[in-house]
Parts: sequence; C-alpha cells; structure tokens
Amino acid sequence: MSARLALATASCVCALATSPAFAQADFYRGKTISVDIGADVGGGFDAYGRVIAEFLGRHVPGSPTVTPQNRPGAGGRVTANWLYNVAPKDGTSIGVFGGWIAFEPMWGIAGVQFDATKFNWLGNANREVTTCGFWNRGRGTSLESLRATETLVGSYGATTSMTQDAIALNTLLGTKIKIIHGYKGTRDVVLAAERGEVDGSCGLWMSSVKSSYQKYLDTGELRIVVQMGLERHPELPNVPNAADLIKSDDDRQAFNLIFGQLEVARPVAAPPGVPAERVAILRKALAATLADPEFVATATKRGLEIRPLDGERMQSFVQELYAAPKPLVARVTKMMGY
Repeated sequence: MSARLALATASCVCALATSPAFAQADFYRGKTISVDIGADVGGGFDAYGRVIAEFLGRHVPGSPTVTPQNRPGAGGRVTANWLYNVAPKDGTSIGVFGGWIAFEPMWGIAGVQFDATKFNWLGNANREVTTCGFWNRGRGTSLESLRATETLVGSYGATTSMTQDAIALNTLLGTKIKIIHGYKGTRDVVLAAERGEVDGSCGLWMSSVKSSYQKYLDTGELRIVVQMGLERHPELPNVPNAADLIKSDDDRQAFNLIFGQLEVARPVAAPPGVPAERVAILRKALAATLADPEFVATATKRGLEIRPLDGERMQSFVQELYAAPKPLVARVTKMMGY
C-alpha cells in the first residue's frame, strides 16, 4: 500500500470513528435501555411496552439490551413524573404511559410534576379511537336511542375515558347517558353489563375491544353505536363518528381538544435533556421497530393494534394541543370536572 493510500485510508477510518452515528453506536454498545411502563403487569400498556422492548434493541446502533420495567401508579403519572425528574438524561431510559397523561398539566391535575412539551417524544405505537358499546338488552341500540332514552354506563373513575366520553357526548351531542361509578376497572364494568346492572360502557378503546371483547362483537352481544376520534377507525366504517355530528365551531374545537389526545394514545417518551443526536437515534429506532414486519406480526398475534405516529409529528402535535386558546381549555376543564 502506498503511503498516500495508507494516509487516505486512515483518514476515512478516523472520520468514521468520529461521525455522530458511529459515536452513538459506540455509546449504546454494551449499554441497557430501560423501558419504564406506567402500568401493572398484564394490561394493555404493559403489553405494548414489552413488545416494544423485545424488538427495539435490534434497531438501535450498538444493539443494546432493552429491558421492560413496570412502574405503575396514578394511571401512569408516576412513570411520567419519574421519567421527567429522576431518570437518566443520557438516552438509556424511556417511558411508555397513557397519552392522556401528557395533557394532565393542561387541566391542572393534582400531582403532575412535568412539562409535557419538554419531553422528547419518540413516537406513538397506536392512534386510538374510543367507542360506546352496549349489550343486547334493548337500550343503547343506536346514537338516536342514546339521545331519546336514559342509558346506564359503568365507570371506574371520574377522570377515566369511561366517564369523560359520556360527559362529552351528553354535552356536545345531547345524549342522556347516566354514569354509574364504583367499579374497579374495565373488566368489572363488562361483567356488570353482562349481569344487566348497566347497559354498557363508553370510553372503550377500539384496540382494547379487539384484543379483549371481539367475541362479544362476533356473537352480536356487544354493539358499538358511536365512535370518537379525529378520524373514523378503518374497521368501523358504518358506525357514526361523533366528530361528524357536531354543529357549532365552539363545540368542534372542544371535541378536537378532548379527543385529539387519542392521536397519541400509546406514546413513548425520553426525558428532557437527552442529547439531540441520541433522541434522533431513538426516534429512528422506534419508527423502524413499529414498521418491522416481525414486530407487527408479533403485536398482532398478541391482540395489539399498531397504527403509529412518528416522533417529530408527535412532538409538534403535543405543542399544537397546548397552544389551544385559554377560554377553550377553561371550557373543557369545567365541562369534564377536572
């Protein structure tokens, strides 16, 4: 090898070794990324967090180990607070929690210790649509019947989608839904509907319906009579979307602020302060994971729906919702009883 060629080769190797991509691969090699999940073992968010952890390391330069860790509490707020204030800021800790948590600061929810606009949002595994479903006992047969007759729905908390969706429909579409509180969770509400204590439930995410209650749809025991989302769910083409039925501009803005959160329903976040080049690496790796055919097949087999949103779009979407006019935020806050 000539001296000139040797020098050129050495220069190329040196340039490669000091490039950002090479440096980040070197950083992650031998490291462990913790996926902190804001839910107990066995639920939907746990399932999403674990399948992401199973595949993410394949797409991060340096092939780090990725381990899931459950950090439940306050519906995911414990994880969000920990990620924002305590977690390492070097790109080795990311979190999975409910998208509604990102907007709790907007509503002034007690116990929030983060600024959602300062998280590094890496992406969203699924854009959700929420539904109202009723058991085949005569009431809740259609959206028109919900407007005409008092219909009972169960709920397990004042700030859950089961309560908030019913309030939104009553306020914006004039339905007569009565909320029965005191249940322990979604499964408890479903059992109550089977027993005839309530007619059904609002606030059922379509991904959860598919993974847990598809058999009731197949037998006709469960009817979905209305859906709520910025767009119709592709598997509910004939079910009315409340968004299409709202008449006034003020009510439409309120609907979009309430249900826009579903666009980022299954988010993945990194803390503030993570170096920009590592945020870029993690966003690219998550996008590749969510598009990986083996990942999609595995998630689908486990009953999980994958309709992703990339990190850059999610970051800007969160900023857009937080830019809502103060009178609109005040109206929604009062409407929902936050």
